[in-house]
Amino acid sequence: MPDVCTCGATLPPDARFCHKCGKPQRDEPVFVEEVEEPLPPPVEIAPPPPARIGFHNRLALRVGLMAGALGLCLFVLLGQLPGLQVVAILAPIASGAFAVHLYKRKTGQRLSMANGAHLGWISGIFGFLITTLLFTAFAAMLTNPELANAVRQQAGSTRPEVVEALKEIQTAAGITKALLESFVFLTLLPTFGGSLGAKLLDRD
Repeated sequence: MPDVCTCGATLPPDARFCHKCGKPQRDEPVFVEEVEEPLPPPVEIAPPPPARIGFHNRLALRVGLMAGALGLCLFVLLGQLPGLQVVAILAPIASGAFAVHLYKRKTGQRLSMANGAHLGWISGIFGFLITTLLFTAFAAMLTNPELANAVRQQAGSTRPEVVEALKEIQTAAGITKALLESFVFLTLLPTFGGSLGAKLLDRD
């Protein structure tokens, strides 16, 4: 190391810089600090949107079939018990609410009142289809005169209104009327029940 800087100043021993001009007097190793690049923020994957309630939704179909069949069985059972015919009307409403409960339990999805009504309507459609199949089979049985007379005699002694209903469903007009009434009854009430069930379960 020189004792004199190029500017003419006398340097003290082991001087790193000139005290007059500031010129460095020896080479210093250069340390480059490595700066870690920040990691990119994690990409949040949005959950898939909930499946729409409709006939393309397989779970909604399974739930609707189960609730519709259960509601129909409950309606028929309560309708046969003395004094519970009025309570039987609540069975289709309960089937719609049960469909919403079952769907929410399986998916964790909260349904709006509109979706609840749609799911209840689907359960009502299945209830109507089951009723139509049973009604068609019963009407076909009544084409046998002996069987029809036996049913009338058995029902006539206890429930005269059944005899009148049997007479109606043996005509085309009576069959059409019965199916239309069943369709309205078995679809409107579960639709209301599904909407009500969605409203009540949304409070949880």
